[in-house]
Amino acid sequence: MQRPDVLVVGGGIIGCSTAYHLLLRDPALRVLVLEREAMVGMGSTSKATGGIRHQFSTEVNVRLTQLSLPVYLRFEEETGYSVFFRPHGYLFVTRSNEIFATMRDAVALQHRLGVRTRVLEPGEIGQFVPGIRTDDLAGGTFCDQDGSAEPAAAVQGFASRARAMGAEFRFGEDVSAVLKSVGRVAGVETAGGRIEAGTVVIAAGPYGAQLAALGGVEVPAQTFRRQVNVVAPLPELDVEMPLLTDADTGFNLHRTGSGDMLLGGTDRDSRPGFGLDVHWDGIERVLTAGAHRVPSLMRAQVRRTYVGLRSLTPDLHPILGRVPGVDGLVLACGDNGKGFMHAPAIGRLLSEEILDGRASSLDLAPLRLERFAGPVHREAYVF
Repeated sequence: MQRPDVLVVGGGIIGCSTAYHLLLRDPALRVLVLEREAMVGMGSTSKATGGIRHQFSTEVNVRLTQLSLPVYLRFEEETGYSVFFRPHGYLFVTRSNEIFATMRDAVALQHRLGVRTRVLEPGEIGQFVPGIRTDDLAGGTFCDQDGSAEPAAAVQGFASRARAMGAEFRFGEDVSAVLKSVGRVAGVETAGGRIEAGTVVIAAGPYGAQLAALGGVEVPAQTFRRQVNVVAPLPELDVEMPLLTDADTGFNLHRTGSGDMLLGGTDRDSRPGFGLDVHWDGIERVLTAGAHRVPSLMRAQVRRTYVGLRSLTPDLHPILGRVPGVDGLVLACGDNGKGFMHAPAIGRLLSEEILDGRASSLDLAPLRLERFAGPVHREAYVF
């Protein structure tokens, strides 16, 4: 490829979505995607559990889902890959009256935006998850528009269509420097040499803040581990049911399409880091929290445990858009564990930002880097 018009650093779901949406808008664009792994989606995307939900406490997060889900619903028609979306719903529960009040406020916001979330009293919750303990609950919420899909299919779909439209992908390319010249980005440096580009998109997932720092830009995002346990099916739970999240502990239970269950959460207080080693005490915490809420999980048999990484920002919203003072540098950092969920929206918004000078499908002001110069409104529904 000649000198690319846009260089995307990161071949995960957000980088591939960005390349796809850029070429969907301008097929003549020269787009190059650099990925440090051997193929697309081998980083954090490979560890994503696939949840897609509308239940957030801030308007911008709800709208990111509303922009993203329709893309996944028509994904096979557009890319040839089905993401197998299952609208099983999301169920949030809490023992705390204070948290339940926050949930009620969030539902009012969601209703205003057209989301059909229900507020549940404790006596209504038992119908959703067999054997769930409800005697100590203040209440919960449920939305049948929420569900889950397959991240691996999504990243392959975006990448294959982007490649068919002319994007070039280079693998094993680790960026060592972000190059600048007279107040604007000039490209990147890799072990293979210098790559010049007038626009550079940093979409490197948990490594986004590190890469931005190479260009002299401070991004307030820290990387944390997220441990997931794959549990063998239990007969009483081997039924269609919503993804359950206990808002008090962060524990979540997700029944996959194959019948296995994913148990996670309870790691919100862990220290920042990039380690992928399994913490055995974390398995015990998850099982303890899970067995309290769903007692049949006392008999759960853990088949395997794996660790993914997520980048958390102070307000638990992504950092998107151009960087003031560094023309041509565009950020897609701080996914807060919602990279797969919101990748279609982020790709679309960044394509508008790059090609039109400003995103039009959604106001990026609440998501831009410069928002941290003042007070920010924290998302309550990230666990």
